[in-house]
Amino acid sequence: MISIRAKLSLWLTALVIVATLVALALFESVLRQAFHDSIINRLEEDLEHIVLATEIHDGAIHIDESQLSGFYRPAFSGRYYQLNLSDQVIRSRSLWDQQLDTQPLSAGQTRVWQAKGPKNHDMQLLSLGLASSDGSVSATLTVAQDLSIGRKVFSEINGTKLMVNLGMLLAMLAGIFIVLRQSFKPLRQIKQALSQLKNGEIRALELDSIPAELHPLAATYNELLEYTGKQISRSRNNLGNLSHGLKTPLAVMQQQVETLALSQPELAQTMAQQLDAMHRLIARKLASARITGDMLPAAQLQVPKDLESLSATLERVHQGRQIPIHLELARGIARLPLHREDGMELIGNLLDNACKWARAEVILRLYPLNDRLWLSIEDDGPGVDEQRLHELTERGKRLDEAVSGHGLGLSIVKEICEQYDLGLSFECGERLGGLKVTLSLPPQ
Repeated sequence: MISIRAKLSLWLTALVIVATLVALALFESVLRQAFHDSIINRLEEDLEHIVLATEIHDGAIHIDESQLSGFYRPAFSGRYYQLNLSDQVIRSRSLWDQQLDTQPLSAGQTRVWQAKGPKNHDMQLLSLGLASSDGSVSATLTVAQDLSIGRKVFSEINGTKLMVNLGMLLAMLAGIFIVLRQSFKPLRQIKQALSQLKNGEIRALELDSIPAELHPLAATYNELLEYTGKQISRSRNNLGNLSHGLKTPLAVMQQQVETLALSQPELAQTMAQQLDAMHRLIARKLASARITGDMLPAAQLQVPKDLESLSATLERVHQGRQIPIHLELARGIARLPLHREDGMELIGNLLDNACKWARAEVILRLYPLNDRLWLSIEDDGPGVDEQRLHELTERGKRLDEAVSGHGLGLSIVKEICEQYDLGLSFECGERLGGLKVTLSLPPQ
């Protein structure tokens, strides 16, 4: 799913672009209208000046060009006038040998239009109908302006405006990116804090550095962490108390079984076997409680800290046999993608099993290969017949009754591997010659 930041970026970028395009269209429309109005205003002024410069002497009409702008003198200057009478046409010198195509108008009537003029250029024209006071003379006066020069200037202004608007658009987009980056900075801090929490570096989120909008969520998360931690601690304590509480009754039952052996040896033997299984189960639960220790409910298994702690604990558990556990850990691996308690139980069971069967040493290797993490545990014990390797993970199945255990360890290993979708394989070790167990884990 697309992130909130990406959604905001896309929506704000689209909004700014649409707003800029609409503003460009409106600005260009207003600019074109202003350009058109300025030309009409200039033509109206020219029309007034020409009317004032027009004289009638003895029935003849004459236009005094000395009173007019010098733009009407050069040929094809772009500004023209033409006076159409019933029997003659008076033109500005700028028209040279050209003539404007006009229509006769009655007195006071005006006409505004565009047409082709000299050099086939587009022109804006304004005509006004004139008449003498006695009505004996009527004429149509037309002024015109070439639009090509104005349009060229308009295009240059429009291009400059487009570049300025493009620069403003890029600046606004950069501003949106900076604002969003700064706005989401607290979320990146929370993400980093969650990563530290996952690695077990901190025990709770620091509420002082969290924005007010996310403060309730972070506080609830901290409360959930605290509640879960208390539940785990309470369950572990209850398990330890139960295991310790059963020791005395079991000791009494053991004495009764020894007494019973004098009269009913077969029944006593059966009960002794069950009592022995209960003793082993209690020992395993107590060892599991020691292994997991005080853990954060959201933490992942850390490398090498947790593996070193786990190997040290199991070396103390098997202190009588003096089996060292050698760790060979590749560099750059900070944690394993397992819940810390599950990881400790998983690897703890495998190391415990290896220590039970080892003669002199156990080796734990952790290394990356083919975009996955691989963890192998190998001992120098007698190993397992290849034909019976598949029986190792069967619940309650023990291939040798001479070694202490109740047959649950490797089946629990299998259950945890299935829960995390981990690869689990058993084989004969090439290095030490005993059993080799390999776990395949996803990358960090």
